[in-house]
Formats: sequence, C-alpha cells, structure tokens
Amino acid sequence: MKCKVILDNGKPDGYFTANGELNLGLNGFGLFYSLDGDKCVLRYENGEIVQERRGSVPMVMRFKLGRETTCVLGMGANSGSFPVFTNKMSVKNDSKSVEVKLNYTCGGENITLEITAKA
Repeated sequence: MKCKVILDNGKPDGYFTANGELNLGLNGFGLFYSLDGDKCVLRYENGEIVQERRGSVPMVMRFKLGRETTCVLGMGANSGSFPVFTNKMSVKNDSKSVEVKLNYTCGGENITLEITAKA
C-alpha cells in the first residue's frame, strides 16, 4: 500500500519525509522508499530489522535487540564494516501503519531513530 514515510533522529536537521510502499506480512513487513535520490528498504522479520540504502554509497545495517551486528558501507572491494549495538528496539504495526523506534551505538555514537509509515 502507498504510504507516507517519516524518519526522525531527534536532531534539528534530522527529520525527513518521503513517499513509499508498505508491504505487511504475517511475520513482518517491508518498507520501500526513496531518500535524497537513493532507493531505501527497511525490512522487519524474526526480531531483526535490516535497513538498506542503494545509491552513491550503498549501506546495509542490521539491528537485533541486545546484540552486536554490523553496518556495511560500499560494495565489493570498496566496502568496509563496523559494529552496531542495538540498545532498544520497538516495532508496532497494524493494518495501515508501522512504527519503528531504535536506539543503537555505532562508531562510538549513541543514536536514536524513529521511522513511521502510514497509509
């Protein structure tokens, strides 16, 4: 279903909106949108969130509550990774919306991110 996507990292310049497509499943969802010309996907399944961005600098970041995962920037020989630790993760959804709240540590920085998609 078509939706409005809101990304908010709590900083004055960290509020973004986009139009997207939300696909809800029995055990999760897929959210597809474009941001700054890049194609983005947010997937949730089996207690794990995967955020992907394809464009000038591809990125794949995984989140699993209480676990260390990775963020991979770039592709192939031009890629690198670093650890991500998910401190808090909340996912709520109904038949027309999804709300994701994350608090994670990445590169020594504590980051809060809220992503909302509503039909």
